[in-house]
Amino acid sequence: HRLIRGMHRALAAVAFAGNDVIVEHVLLYEEWKRDLVEALRGVPVCLVGVHCSIGVLEERERRRGDAVVGQARAHYEAVHTNLDYDIRIDTSEEEPRAAAEIIAKVVASKEYPDVTLFRNIDCLQIPVPDLDAGLAFYRDKLGHELIWRTKTAAGLRMPETNAEIVIQTERSQLEVNLRVASADAAIERIVEAGGKLVAGPFDIQIGRCAVVLDPWGNVLTVLDASKGYLVTDDAGNVTGIESR
Repeated sequence: HRLIRGMHRALAAVAFAGNDVIVEHVLLYEEWKRDLVEALRGVPVCLVGVHCSIGVLEERERRRGDAVVGQARAHYEAVHTNLDYDIRIDTSEEEPRAAAEIIAKVVASKEYPDVTLFRNIDCLQIPVPDLDAGLAFYRDKLGHELIWRTKTAAGLRMPETNAEIVIQTERSQLEVNLRVASADAAIERIVEAGGKLVAGPFDIQIGRCAVVLDPWGNVLTVLDASKGYLVTDDAGNVTGIESR
């Protein structure tokens, strides 16, 4: 059970990193089902029930050669109990390509109202008058390791999180950047919920960015990594983008 719990959280981590994931899973136990739902809370999920008549299943089981004969019948009822599927596919009737096309249409049209908008804190942006002076303080005096550097900004590591401290010389405000799956989609959702768009969306090195207000006037900067991630040389200087 520990292995399955770990796998569920690994799936969530891969998804929250911006990846589309297809998972084939045999949910034999109620504990596994509850844990999967908990681990994927906030992740956009389309749950597909893959069904097949018991006769066809047993015939496939015999033909495989490496399967344990009788396992399909033993698991037949348990795997689909207490699961609310978005779509059900019967592989004893549908051809693989047709089934895939049905699933793709449902995934594309499904709404995900319960999905958490903000994936994580991308960085805390701290304005400094001079980048070298900022590095002398935050890196050399306070001990934060340099991750990357451009002419106007530098990213510094915090050991207990993936969020970065970014010192920069272009803007005078302290700024928290929140990572989203899509900056454009985030704007639409925030405005529909009662927020306001202040600036953007505009292109940045790694993707798209926008500045919005919540209903109480708090400034939020949202960004995605739709273009990729920064690539650096051995000294931390940014040399390009690694596409996703």
